[in-house]
Amino acid sequence: MQEFATSRGRVQGARVHTPDGDAIAVLGVPTATVPDRFRPAAPADRWTGLRASAQGPLSWQGAGSAGALPMSEQDCLTANVWLPVTQSDPRAVLVWVHGGAHLVGSNGDPLCDGARLAAAQDLIVAAISYRLGAFGHLRLDHLLGDDYADAGNLALGDVLSGITWVRDEIAAFGGDPSRITVMGQSAGGAIVSFLLAESDDETPFQRVIIESAPAERAHTPDRAAQVTAELLYEIGGRGADPRDLLRAPAPEIIAAQQRVVERWQGALRGPATPFRPIIDGRFVHGLPRRRIADGCGIAIDALIGTARNEASASVDLMHLAAHDALPALESELESMGRGGEAGSYIAACAEDDHRTLTSAEVLESLVTDRHYRGPTNRLLEARRRTGSRTFAYLFAWPRPDTASWSRRAGHSLELPFVFRHLDDSAVAVEEVGDAPPRGLSESMSALWASFVRAGSPYAASVGQWPPFAEDRATLVLDEQIDVVHDPFAGRRRWASSRDVDR
Repeated sequence: MQEFATSRGRVQGARVHTPDGDAIAVLGVPTATVPDRFRPAAPADRWTGLRASAQGPLSWQGAGSAGALPMSEQDCLTANVWLPVTQSDPRAVLVWVHGGAHLVGSNGDPLCDGARLAAAQDLIVAAISYRLGAFGHLRLDHLLGDDYADAGNLALGDVLSGITWVRDEIAAFGGDPSRITVMGQSAGGAIVSFLLAESDDETPFQRVIIESAPAERAHTPDRAAQVTAELLYEIGGRGADPRDLLRAPAPEIIAAQQRVVERWQGALRGPATPFRPIIDGRFVHGLPRRRIADGCGIAIDALIGTARNEASASVDLMHLAAHDALPALESELESMGRGGEAGSYIAACAEDDHRTLTSAEVLESLVTDRHYRGPTNRLLEARRRTGSRTFAYLFAWPRPDTASWSRRAGHSLELPFVFRHLDDSAVAVEEVGDAPPRGLSESMSALWASFVRAGSPYAASVGQWPPFAEDRATLVLDEQIDVVHDPFAGRRRWASSRDVDR
């Protein structure tokens, strides 16, 4: 056992054995506390004695996603820290921000456990938590006054607080507070995008990795007020007292929140996210691509990309027939204000893929473009135009089909490759199948770690990865790793043929 002294108290690390070597895990370290519902976090309470390493309580979410782990409003803000067992000079630090549609997830996901990455790549990995759903994103100032002016973006504040905790405390674990990279995927990637776009000279990180981020998913204050009204109606019906939101037990709010989510799910393909960042003019001043186009975050290096088939969980590539897929494609285009353009989009896909796609494949591609690839392209373009140092990737390895599901290079599939969890648990095998390419995991973890250490992604097995520039150089990650220039040029030109500002 090893002990570490933080500013709030002493913590104990537990030695863990991995196929990549031993590591020290220090789990459940409080980074902050929540003194009151819908209010900003405060510094963690001090403790006496030696705090054991154990997963902390999860942020409130549906019981089905939390498993058997306890949930808490007050004590959900924690960090899990993994470090190599050997002593060395201060190590670079990777801070992990989990995804989950702003509704579910935790810093204890076994596929994102940092022990193997820390041991193999000589890094410190810290996974932080934040408030979810209505507890993290609910506009209340219009109902309860200025005391609740920050309620709409508490999740962002929690993440920033967690990163600040890492900066201030990581030296005690052997980390270098001047070399912090923040990595987020999906909702976590969106959060990192907003933090990048709101960064300034006091920002507590130097680099970012943004994976599969719906970085244009934000509410205006008026739209956020409508979501609050929906939730309040579910809590107390017509004429409900807004203060019922302060008094209701957390499970009651989660149940009401789920009913709101289910209504949203019936309205569109893709993730239903009624609870999301709010452009409040306080914490968030605009969409990331607009802020970045104005020069925000220009000095922060970035590694940004998507998976090829982000929407394969929303579109059944195996069973969806053309007579169902084509009307769904037209409906999706209508909702985007691009009705009647199915033919031109189908042609763009054929141009990129050098074959005619099935109707289901085209629909999946459009949903991917709408929620992930399009926003990421616009974020990359904004970075390019300001001269910011950025590296672009596309995760393209297709998971072999099962008897019932064709996932391909689906949403979040790259994570076990980065964190090196391909075969060490039943969960890992279920995620990546029986025979994932181990060399791809070796290369990806090395590339990501190299970027964390020095801002330049390098792996001996991979050739030169040039920064994203006018030629739109993108590293395509498959069993064969290659640099491709503008890999979805046809789709990108189709998307940019209309003004995307909404």
